[in-house]
Amino acid sequence: MSNAAKETDCRKEVVMNPEKLRIAYERLSRDDEAVGDSLSIQNQKMLLEDYAARNGIADLTHITDDGWSGTRWDRPGIVRLIEEVERGNVELCLCKDMSRIGRDHLQVGLLLEKFQEHGVRFVAINDGVDTSKGIDDFTPFRNIINEWVARDTSRKIRAINEARTKDGKHVTGAVPYGYLRDTNEKSKWLLDEIAAPIVRRIFESVISGKTVTQIADDLTAEGVLIPTAHWQNVNAGMRSAPNAHPTKWSAATIITILRKQEYMGWCVLNKTVKETYKSKRKAAAPDDILIFKDAHPAIVDEEMWTVVQRLRETRRRPQRITGEPNPLTGVLFCADCPRPDRALF
Repeated sequence: MSNAAKETDCRKEVVMNPEKLRIAYERLSRDDEAVGDSLSIQNQKMLLEDYAARNGIADLTHITDDGWSGTRWDRPGIVRLIEEVERGNVELCLCKDMSRIGRDHLQVGLLLEKFQEHGVRFVAINDGVDTSKGIDDFTPFRNIINEWVARDTSRKIRAINEARTKDGKHVTGAVPYGYLRDTNEKSKWLLDEIAAPIVRRIFESVISGKTVTQIADDLTAEGVLIPTAHWQNVNAGMRSAPNAHPTKWSAATIITILRKQEYMGWCVLNKTVKETYKSKRKAAAPDDILIFKDAHPAIVDEEMWTVVQRLRETRRRPQRITGEPNPLTGVLFCADCPRPDRALF
C-alpha cells in the first residue's frame, strides 16, 4: 500500500471530538538556541501543523513555552496543558519529540500516566511515539537520555560560566536599563544615550527628596517609556512581552533600578546560585558575590549610589510647611546617636 493510501486510511479512522482540544505543544530553551534554527518555535509549529494536516487532525491549539528549560515544571505552557488535561478538555497532545515535553524522566513518566488516565492521545513525532498504538519499551529509556542531556549541558555551561566570571565577564544576556550590549563584543556594555540620563535622574530625584512613587508618577506623566518598552523601541534584543501600558512606571521598577550596583560601573557576578540543574536560583551568600570595578562606563558615582541607599533606609519625615521630605534626611544626624532612625530631619 502506498504512503498516500496509508494517509487516506488514517484520515478515515480519525474521529475528532469538536468539544475537546487538540494541543500542539512547543518548547525552546536558551540552551536549545545554540543548536541552531532546527529547534526554533516556528519550525516546531510547521512540523506539528504538517503532521496534523497529513493525518486529518484539525483545529490545533498551540501552547508554547519560549525560553524555558525542560527541567522546569513551572513553565506557563506546561502548567496550562496539565490543567486542561485534568479538566478533561484535551483529546490529543502533539509535540516534536519527548524532550520538548521535558527533561525529567520521572515527571515525563507521570505526565504520560496522566494522559492515559484522562484518555489523551500523545504523539511525539520524531521519536515515533503514539500512545494510541501503545507505548514501546524504549520510551522510559528515551526520557532518561533526555534528562542526561540536560544534566550534561548544565555541567558544561556551568564550567564555561565559572571561567568567564573569573575573568570578570558577564555570563548572561541580561543588561540593566541604561546600558546596551556592544554589537561587536556581547560581553561589553555601552551607555544607552537615551536611558542612561533617566537612570541618573532617578538617583538625583531621591537625593532631592522625592519618593519612589513620586518619581514613577513624574516619569509616567512625561510619557517616558518603561524599560521593556524602551528595549523594544530600540530593538535591543531583550526578551520581553509587549506591555499594554508602555509608559506606566511603577515604584517597584524604580526600586529595582536604585538597588543595582552595576550603575557605578561595577560588574557584579554570582548574585544567584543553583544547587542542582533542576533547582530554582536563589540569592548567593554575600561572600560568594564577585565584584569587578570599572568594568563599564558608570552612570552614577559610588558616593551618589551610597547616599541613595542610605536615604532609602531612612524614614523620611515631611516638613510641616511644604509637606515635602527634608533634603537633609539621612544626611544630618545627632552627634550623640548617629543612627538613621534618629535623624534630625
